[in-house]
Amino acid sequence: MKALIPSSKLLLGCAVITLSTACAKMNFTPVPEQGKASIVPPTPSKTVTSTEVVAYGNKQVDFLLVLDDSNSMLPELQKLAARMSSFVNSLDASNIDWQMCLTTTRGTAQNGVLVYGKPLNWTNYAPSSGPAYLLKKGTANLNTIFTSTVNSLTIGGSNSGDERAIKAAHDNFLDSTHSCYRPGAAVSVIVISDEDERSVGGNASQVKPNDADGVFQPLEASDQPTTLLNVAHTTFGQDLRFTFSSIIVKPGDAACEAEQDQNVSPSHPGYVYAEMSRLTDGGVGSICDADYSANLNNFRDKIVNSLSSLNLQCEPTEGTLQVQIGGLQVPGIKLDGKILKFSYPLVEGTQIDLMYDCAD
Repeated sequence: MKALIPSSKLLLGCAVITLSTACAKMNFTPVPEQGKASIVPPTPSKTVTSTEVVAYGNKQVDFLLVLDDSNSMLPELQKLAARMSSFVNSLDASNIDWQMCLTTTRGTAQNGVLVYGKPLNWTNYAPSSGPAYLLKKGTANLNTIFTSTVNSLTIGGSNSGDERAIKAAHDNFLDSTHSCYRPGAAVSVIVISDEDERSVGGNASQVKPNDADGVFQPLEASDQPTTLLNVAHTTFGQDLRFTFSSIIVKPGDAACEAEQDQNVSPSHPGYVYAEMSRLTDGGVGSICDADYSANLNNFRDKIVNSLSSLNLQCEPTEGTLQVQIGGLQVPGIKLDGKILKFSYPLVEGTQIDLMYDCAD
């Protein structure tokens, strides 16, 4: 006969078998997570600690006036000349020590090569010292000088239709044979043109049916706003205070463009010049204004504001910028990219302590 196993023992045995099975080591193949982005470590940064001293030339501003001397521009140049003396008088009132050189947007043939940005002599100006191309604060009869200089320009003719104001400033900055700029001074370029860089800004879609043949020319490196900005800082220092202001056919101003198109040759909106002004926090005025006083006053304000700013090594990582003067945190500052702006004029000789992070 078979021995009978009590039911209670049978149940206990089953429980033990089941428990031992549950405790056995199990191997699982991991299943990749779907749609989950990998974790990217934060971008490392470096901390910049520097002490800046406001230069004793902080009130010095060196101007380069770049005039479009193509055959449609004489009336606009005369309007500008009529207001330039009041413009520099307002600089005097702001205690700005200014000097000014002049050039045009056309290339001049020299030894078979077009040369841009050469400073031109001012008319009816005979300084007691220094070159005749360098107009300085304190000069008498400024209105006569500005007016007679514009009227003495050759308007139109060879190469004048290929307007290159940025190229002219670029080559002028790199030319070491003149004395247009003082060490430590701010630099301000003022351009007036009824067309863009190389007439259409390197944009074939801007060519008009009544434009001259060959009006489209591609922009070269020396026509580019970013190139001019880099050359300015390479030539004059990374802490240069630099503004580029322009009186142009403003992009999008169809009425002004139509008005200017009634001249000898078609006009073109100054897209490239407007971008250059934006990059340097300069002003942009309309060439169609009957009086350029408001434009020039705006440029003056931009220039004065540039004297209350510092250029940083990078755009600081958010929340890391610390600015101190005399060990105290400075209120009323504004950060615009790499430019640190103060809400008041910086006194010459002031020591400013900076600390901020730069993303690598």
